[in-house]
Amino acid sequence: MATPDDYMQALQARFSPESLCAEQQAEVMRLHRRLEKKLDRKNQIRLLELVDAEARLRDDVSLESFIAGFRLACGIAHELGIEPPYSFHLEEEERIGKKG
Repeated sequence: MATPDDYMQALQARFSPESLCAEQQAEVMRLHRRLEKKLDRKNQIRLLELVDAEARLRDDVSLESFIAGFRLACGIAHELGIEPPYSFHLEEEERIGKKG
């Protein structure tokens, strides 16, 4: 059974092309290989653990950012469909009127 996160991940994959960061990803991989050559086996394993943890964090942050943008877009679409449309100025006038 699909979860809401599965759905959001599918949307993110569809609308967030990863090719935009291809150059930066290639640079990270070059630096990783250079560093890995200088490390003993024990430190290579630590490096891989660090890289894996960073990748999981990046994926989580990316998905959360996409979800936040999606929610914002849904909120905007909802506001555009409300009659009459939302007005910050009218809301402020009502808020000030209730205090006075």
